[in-house]
Amino acid sequence: MDTVVVIPAYKPDERLCALAKALCGNFHILIVDDGSGAEFDSVFGDASQYASVLRYGANRGKGGALKWAFSNVEKFFPDAKYIITADADGQHTPEDIRLVSETLREKGGLVLGSRRFTGKVPLRSKFGNTVTRAVFAFASGKRVYDTQTGLRGFSSEYLSRFSRLEGDRYEYEMTMLMYAAEKGIPMYEAEIETIYENGNETSHFNAVKDSIRIYSVIFKCSNVLKFMTSSVAAFLINYVLVLIFANLVFVSGRVKDFSMELSTLAAWPVSSFVNFMINRKWVFTSDAPFFKSFAEYYGLAVFSFAFKSYVLLEILNRLIGIPLAAAMPIAEVAMYVFNYFVQKRFIFKKRKKRGE
Repeated sequence: MDTVVVIPAYKPDERLCALAKALCGNFHILIVDDGSGAEFDSVFGDASQYASVLRYGANRGKGGALKWAFSNVEKFFPDAKYIITADADGQHTPEDIRLVSETLREKGGLVLGSRRFTGKVPLRSKFGNTVTRAVFAFASGKRVYDTQTGLRGFSSEYLSRFSRLEGDRYEYEMTMLMYAAEKGIPMYEAEIETIYENGNETSHFNAVKDSIRIYSVIFKCSNVLKFMTSSVAAFLINYVLVLIFANLVFVSGRVKDFSMELSTLAAWPVSSFVNFMINRKWVFTSDAPFFKSFAEYYGLAVFSFAFKSYVLLEILNRLIGIPLAAAMPIAEVAMYVFNYFVQKRFIFKKRKKRGE
C-alpha cells in the first residue's frame, strides 16, 4: 500500500472506527485526535485496531491537525506516495475516498472530492459554498465547484509544502487552494456524494468566525484583490492631491488657467510611487532589484498611457464605432488587466525558493 488516508478528528463518534475499518484493507490510515479529551479514549481505542492514531491534549483546529499529520507521514509510512485527507463525521464514504485515490493516480496534482450539493442540504451550507466558490474564482482565476471539501488527495511531492502553510483551523484548507492556484499546481475534481446527516449538526464549523477566517485567507493570498486595493488607494491619493493643488497651490497668477493640468501633473508622481511601493512590498512581495523594478514600472506606466490614449481608444471608438462613453471604461479595464499580468509576471516576479 502506497497511499495514506489522514483523518483529523475532534470529539468523533463510532463512525470514525467504521470508516477506518472499511478503508484499512486498501490504505494506510493515520488518525489525529485533535484534543478531544479523555472521554473519547474508547473511540480512538477502537479505531486504533485499524489505524495509527496520533493524540495530543489541546485542540489545535483542523488545519493544525492536518499539518501535524503531514509532518508525521514519513515517520509512520516512509514509502507513501499519495496522501488523502478525509473527514471523520460521515460526510465521506469509503467509495468516494477510493474514487479520489483513483483520480489522483490517473491525473496527479491536487484532487478534490467535489460535492454538487443536491438533495437535503442545509441552506447555510449551500449558500456559503455558492458565495465562496464565486469569490475564490474571482480572487484566484481558478474555478472549483466545491472549495470547502475536506476530501482531497495529492502526491507526496507536495507534502512538505502543504505542511508549512499558514492556518490552524478551517481556513487552512482555503490556504491550500489559494497556494495551489498561485503555484500552478493542477487541480482536478472527482464528483462525490453530498452527505449532510441530521442537518450537519455534528460539524464544528463556526459560521461566523470560520467564515471570516476563510475570506481573510482569500484576501491575504489573492494578488488580484490586493492589486485592486492598491489601485483604489492610488486613485484616492491622486484625487485628494489634485484637489489640494488645484485649490491651494495653483490658484493665482498665470498658472491659474492651467491649474487642473498642473495639479494632475504634480499629483501623479506621488500617487504612482505609492502604488509602486504597495505593489512591490505588499501585493507581489517582490524581491526583484529595486531600481530595475522602478524603471520597468514607470516604463510600463508610460506605455500603458500612450497605448490606451492613442491606440486602444482609437480602435474602439473610431474603427469599431463604440461610443466614447463606453469605450473609455472598456479601455481602462483592458489596460488594468494587462498591467496586472505584466507586473506579476515580469516586473515584480519573485525568485523561486528552494522546495517550490
